[in-house]
Amino acid sequence: MTKDQTFATDLAHFCHHQHWDLDRVTTATALVVNLEQNSYTGILWDLAATNLDTTIATMTLIRHQQNGPLLVFSPNLDDRQRRKLFRAKVDDVLEKDLAHDVLRPLIEQRCWLYQHATVADEDATTNDDDDEPIIEDRIKIGDWEIDPKKVRVTKAGQEVSLTRKEFQLLAFLADHQGQVLSREQLLNGVWGYDILGSSRIVDIHVSHLRDKLEDDSQKPVHLTTVRGFGYKLE
Repeated sequence: MTKDQTFATDLAHFCHHQHWDLDRVTTATALVVNLEQNSYTGILWDLAATNLDTTIATMTLIRHQQNGPLLVFSPNLDDRQRRKLFRAKVDDVLEKDLAHDVLRPLIEQRCWLYQHATVADEDATTNDDDDEPIIEDRIKIGDWEIDPKKVRVTKAGQEVSLTRKEFQLLAFLADHQGQVLSREQLLNGVWGYDILGSSRIVDIHVSHLRDKLEDDSQKPVHLTTVRGFGYKLE
Protein backbone atom coordinates (compact mmCIF):
# COMPACT_ATOMS: atom_id res chain seq x y z
CA MET A 1 0.00 0.00 0.00
CA THR A 2 1.80 3.09 -1.24
CA LYS A 3 1.29 6.28 -3.21
CA ASP A 4 5.00 6.62 -3.88
CA GLN A 5 5.53 5.60 -7.52
CA THR A 6 9.30 5.29 -7.12
CA PHE A 7 8.93 3.06 -4.07
CA ALA A 8 6.24 0.99 -5.82
CA THR A 9 8.40 0.50 -8.90
CA ASP A 10 11.36 -0.50 -6.77
CA LEU A 11 9.28 -3.08 -4.88
CA ALA A 12 7.76 -4.38 -8.12
CA HIS A 13 11.21 -5.00 -9.60
CA PHE A 14 12.36 -6.62 -6.36
CA CYS A 15 9.35 -8.97 -6.21
CA HIS A 16 9.59 -9.81 -9.90
CA HIS A 17 13.22 -10.82 -9.40
CA GLN A 18 12.16 -13.08 -6.50
CA HIS A 19 9.28 -14.55 -8.58
CA TRP A 20 6.77 -13.16 -6.07
CA ASP A 21 3.41 -11.69 -7.12
CA LEU A 22 2.73 -8.14 -5.97
CA ASP A 23 -0.56 -6.20 -6.00
CA ARG A 24 -0.50 -2.46 -5.34
CA VAL A 25 -3.19 -0.31 -3.73
CA THR A 26 -2.97 3.36 -2.76
CA THR A 27 -5.51 3.63 0.07
CA ALA A 28 -6.31 1.81 3.31
CA THR A 29 -9.88 1.18 2.17
CA ALA A 30 -8.73 -0.44 -1.06
CA LEU A 31 -6.41 -2.72 0.89
CA VAL A 32 -9.21 -3.86 3.23
CA VAL A 33 -11.51 -4.54 0.29
CA ASN A 34 -8.78 -6.51 -1.52
CA LEU A 35 -8.25 -8.66 1.55
CA GLU A 36 -11.92 -9.65 1.48
CA GLN A 37 -11.56 -10.90 -2.07
CA ASN A 38 -8.02 -12.31 -2.17
CA SER A 39 -5.54 -14.18 -0.02
CA TYR A 40 -2.10 -12.63 0.49
CA THR A 41 1.07 -13.97 2.06
CA GLY A 42 1.94 -10.60 3.57
CA ILE A 43 1.39 -6.85 3.45
CA LEU A 44 3.91 -4.07 2.76
CA TRP A 45 2.63 -0.71 4.02
CA ASP A 46 4.14 2.70 3.26
CA LEU A 47 3.42 4.95 6.21
CA ALA A 48 3.96 8.02 4.02
CA ALA A 49 0.71 7.16 2.20
CA THR A 50 -1.44 7.92 5.25
CA ASN A 51 -1.21 9.02 8.89
CA LEU A 52 -0.22 6.95 11.89
CA ASP A 53 -3.75 6.76 13.34
CA THR A 54 -5.20 5.38 10.09
CA THR A 55 -2.33 2.91 9.88
CA ILE A 56 -2.89 1.63 13.41
CA ALA A 57 -6.67 1.45 12.89
CA THR A 58 -6.26 -0.52 9.67
CA MET A 59 -3.69 -2.90 11.13
CA THR A 60 -5.99 -3.56 14.08
CA LEU A 61 -8.85 -4.19 11.67
CA ILE A 62 -7.04 -6.66 9.41
CA ARG A 63 -4.72 -8.37 11.89
CA HIS A 64 -7.21 -11.12 12.78
CA GLN A 65 -7.73 -12.09 9.12
CA GLN A 66 -4.15 -11.74 7.85
CA ASN A 67 -2.11 -14.78 8.80
CA GLY A 68 1.13 -13.37 7.50
CA PRO A 69 3.65 -10.61 8.08
CA LEU A 70 2.62 -6.94 8.23
CA LEU A 71 5.65 -4.80 7.36
CA VAL A 72 5.52 -1.02 7.71
CA PHE A 73 8.03 1.18 5.88
CA SER A 74 8.84 4.65 7.21
CA PRO A 75 11.89 6.93 7.10
CA ASN A 76 11.36 8.58 10.47
CA LEU A 77 9.59 7.22 13.54
CA ASP A 78 10.23 7.88 17.20
CA ASP A 79 10.06 5.18 19.87
CA ARG A 80 6.50 6.13 20.92
CA GLN A 81 5.22 5.68 17.38
CA ARG A 82 7.02 2.37 17.02
CA ARG A 83 5.46 1.13 20.25
CA LYS A 84 2.00 1.99 18.93
CA LEU A 85 2.62 0.07 15.73
CA PHE A 86 3.92 -3.01 17.53
CA ARG A 87 0.91 -2.94 19.86
CA ALA A 88 -1.25 -3.04 16.72
CA LYS A 89 0.57 -6.34 15.95
CA VAL A 90 2.78 -5.00 13.15
CA ASP A 91 5.69 -7.38 12.62
CA ASP A 92 8.40 -4.90 11.60
CA VAL A 93 9.00 -1.18 11.07
CA LEU A 94 11.59 -0.80 8.32
CA GLU A 95 13.47 1.91 6.46
CA LYS A 96 12.21 2.47 2.91
CA ASP A 97 15.74 2.27 1.55
CA LEU A 98 16.40 -1.12 3.18
CA ALA A 99 18.75 -3.11 0.96
CA HIS A 100 17.08 -5.84 -1.08
CA ASP A 101 19.63 -8.43 0.03
CA VAL A 102 18.38 -7.83 3.59
CA LEU A 103 14.68 -7.48 2.74
CA ARG A 104 14.45 -10.87 1.04
CA PRO A 105 15.70 -13.03 3.94
CA LEU A 106 13.68 -10.88 6.37
CA ILE A 107 10.43 -11.58 4.48
CA GLU A 108 11.32 -15.26 4.06
CA GLN A 109 12.02 -15.59 7.78
CA ARG A 110 8.72 -13.94 8.76
CA CYS A 111 6.81 -16.18 6.35
CA TRP A 112 8.60 -19.23 7.77
CA LEU A 113 7.50 -18.24 11.27
CA TYR A 114 3.85 -17.86 10.23
CA GLN A 115 3.88 -21.15 8.35
CA HIS A 116 5.23 -23.08 11.31
CA ALA A 117 2.99 -21.29 13.80
CA THR A 118 -0.04 -22.21 11.67
CA VAL A 119 0.98 -25.87 11.54
CA ALA A 120 1.44 -25.90 15.30
CA ASP A 121 -1.99 -24.33 15.85
CA GLU A 122 -3.63 -26.89 13.57
CA ASP A 123 -1.92 -29.78 15.37
CA ALA A 124 -3.15 -28.43 18.70
CA THR A 125 -6.74 -28.07 17.54
CA THR A 126 -9.20 -30.79 18.50
CA ASN A 127 -12.74 -31.25 17.26
CA ASP A 128 -15.41 -31.50 19.94
CA ASP A 129 -18.97 -31.80 18.68
CA ASP A 130 -20.27 -30.58 22.04
CA ASP A 131 -18.58 -27.24 21.38
CA GLU A 132 -20.24 -26.71 17.97
CA PRO A 133 -22.24 -23.47 17.96
CA ILE A 134 -25.95 -23.66 17.33
CA ILE A 135 -26.65 -22.03 13.97
CA GLU A 136 -30.10 -20.76 13.12
CA ASP A 137 -32.18 -22.07 10.21
CA ARG A 138 -32.34 -20.45 6.80
CA ILE A 139 -33.62 -16.88 6.54
CA LYS A 140 -35.87 -15.73 3.69
CA ILE A 141 -35.89 -12.14 2.41
CA GLY A 142 -38.20 -11.95 -0.61
CA ASP A 143 -36.74 -14.44 -3.09
CA TRP A 144 -33.41 -14.42 -1.26
CA GLU A 145 -32.58 -17.31 1.04
CA ILE A 146 -29.70 -17.11 3.51
CA ASP A 147 -28.35 -20.36 4.95
CA PRO A 148 -25.97 -19.51 7.85
CA LYS A 149 -25.09 -23.16 8.44
CA LYS A 150 -23.91 -23.79 4.88
CA VAL A 151 -22.71 -20.17 4.40
CA ARG A 152 -24.81 -20.03 1.24
CA VAL A 153 -27.13 -17.48 -0.37
CA THR A 154 -29.60 -18.09 -3.19
CA LYS A 155 -31.81 -15.77 -5.19
CA ALA A 156 -34.88 -17.33 -6.82
CA GLY A 157 -33.24 -20.72 -6.26
CA GLN A 158 -29.94 -19.76 -7.90
CA GLU A 159 -26.81 -19.65 -5.76
CA VAL A 160 -25.14 -16.24 -5.49
CA SER A 161 -21.38 -16.05 -4.96
CA LEU A 162 -20.45 -13.75 -2.06
CA THR A 163 -17.14 -13.02 -0.40
CA ARG A 164 -16.77 -13.95 3.25
CA LYS A 165 -17.32 -10.41 4.48
CA GLU A 166 -20.26 -9.84 2.10
CA PHE A 167 -21.94 -12.92 3.57
CA GLN A 168 -21.18 -11.85 7.14
CA LEU A 169 -22.59 -8.39 6.47
CA LEU A 170 -25.76 -9.81 4.90
CA ALA A 171 -26.21 -12.30 7.76
CA PHE A 172 -25.75 -9.54 10.34
CA LEU A 173 -28.36 -7.38 8.61
CA ALA A 174 -30.69 -10.39 8.40
CA ASP A 175 -30.33 -10.93 12.16
CA HIS A 176 -31.59 -7.36 12.60
CA GLN A 177 -34.35 -7.33 9.98
CA GLY A 178 -36.32 -4.10 9.93
CA GLN A 179 -33.82 -2.28 12.14
CA VAL A 180 -31.90 0.74 10.93
CA LEU A 181 -28.21 0.07 11.54
CA SER A 182 -25.59 2.80 11.38
CA ARG A 183 -22.28 2.27 9.60
CA GLU A 184 -20.59 2.26 13.00
CA GLN A 185 -22.89 -0.54 14.22
CA LEU A 186 -22.16 -2.56 11.09
CA LEU A 187 -18.41 -2.04 11.48
CA ASN A 188 -18.61 -3.25 15.07
CA GLY A 189 -20.89 -6.17 14.30
CA VAL A 190 -19.17 -7.47 11.17
CA TRP A 191 -15.56 -6.25 11.28
CA GLY A 192 -15.31 -6.02 15.05
CA TYR A 193 -14.14 -2.41 15.17
CA ASP A 194 -15.63 1.06 15.01
CA ILE A 195 -12.84 3.04 13.39
CA LEU A 196 -13.03 6.67 12.41
CA GLY A 197 -12.87 7.09 8.65
CA SER A 198 -13.56 3.45 7.77
CA SER A 199 -17.31 3.72 7.04
CA ARG A 200 -16.49 3.68 3.33
CA ILE A 201 -15.76 -0.04 3.73
CA VAL A 202 -19.40 -0.62 4.69
CA ASP A 203 -20.67 1.40 1.72
CA ILE A 204 -18.53 -0.61 -0.70
CA HIS A 205 -19.76 -3.95 0.64
CA VAL A 206 -23.41 -2.83 0.63
CA SER A 207 -22.98 -1.74 -2.98
CA HIS A 208 -21.55 -5.16 -3.89
CA LEU A 209 -24.47 -6.93 -2.19
CA ARG A 210 -26.97 -4.80 -4.10
CA ASP A 211 -25.22 -5.53 -7.40
CA LYS A 212 -25.42 -9.26 -6.72
CA LEU A 213 -28.86 -9.55 -5.11
CA GLU A 214 -31.18 -6.67 -5.99
CA ASP A 215 -33.08 -6.71 -9.30
CA ASP A 216 -32.09 -3.06 -9.73
CA SER A 217 -29.12 -2.02 -7.62
CA GLN A 218 -30.00 1.66 -8.16
CA LYS A 219 -33.49 1.08 -6.74
CA PRO A 220 -33.01 -1.49 -3.98
CA VAL A 221 -36.12 -3.10 -2.53
CA HIS A 222 -34.67 -5.08 0.39
CA LEU A 223 -31.28 -3.55 1.26
CA THR A 224 -32.29 0.08 1.61
CA THR A 225 -30.60 3.28 2.72
CA VAL A 226 -32.16 5.35 5.49
CA ARG A 227 -30.70 8.73 4.68
CA GLY A 228 -28.77 10.26 7.53
CA PHE A 229 -28.90 7.08 9.63
CA GLY A 230 -27.63 3.97 7.88
CA TYR A 231 -28.94 0.79 6.23
CA LYS A 232 -31.90 -1.53 6.73
CA LEU A 233 -32.79 -5.00 5.44
CA GLU A 234 -36.52 -5.52 4.97
